Amino acid sequence: MHVETLGPYQFELSARQFIHNGGWAAFAAISTIDDGADAPVDVLPLQQVVDNAIFESEAAAIAAAHQVVIALLKRPYPPAKPNLT
Repeated sequence: MHVETLGPYQFELSARQFIHNGGWAAFAAISTIDDGADAPVDVLPLQQVVDNAIFESEAAAIAAAHQVVIALLKRPYPPAKPNLT
């Protein structure tokens, strides 16, 4: 698992290997880091982010997950920070 922080967002990138063919799937989760919260708040729970894609290596799957997360955060309306009050 690879963890990165970008502004108020923390994202976890991971890969899982398929048993039947040895390929890799890309996974990601996004949470916010809020000074008032005890723990990060999930914005996007851990899920497969590139459907129907099989990557040749763990590194390639993590790189693909990174690209998806960056694309989501660059959208005109990035994932909202949940209101905890």
